[in-house]
Amino acid sequence: MVEKLLAQYGTVVTVGQHRVRALFQPVTGKLERLAVPEPGPLGQVDRDRYIYIGPVEPELKEDMELTVAGKCCLVRSVQRIFGDNGPVYCWALCVEKGREDTWGTNC
Repeated sequence: MVEKLLAQYGTVVTVGQHRVRALFQPVTGKLERLAVPEPGPLGQVDRDRYIYIGPVEPELKEDMELTVAGKCCLVRSVQRIFGDNGPVYCWALCVEKGREDTWGTNC
């Protein structure tokens, strides 16, 4: 069922040499509470963060690069979500590559 939803509503994401369909959206105010950002030297730093929900394969790892619509992002936190018969989908929190990122790799 997840694969069907991703095929219909997902966008093309390049993961290494693989192209997959995944949901890739900016973090909203509700999701913002899930990630506890670290303040920078001048206070709270606004960062571009994104949620990735995609297939289990190819396997995502922290610090891996993703490309979506010409934008390069780094995976900062990743989890496989399991059902009764094994992994169902992959959930990841990403940041735009090249932005000042003091947020760290553990969310």
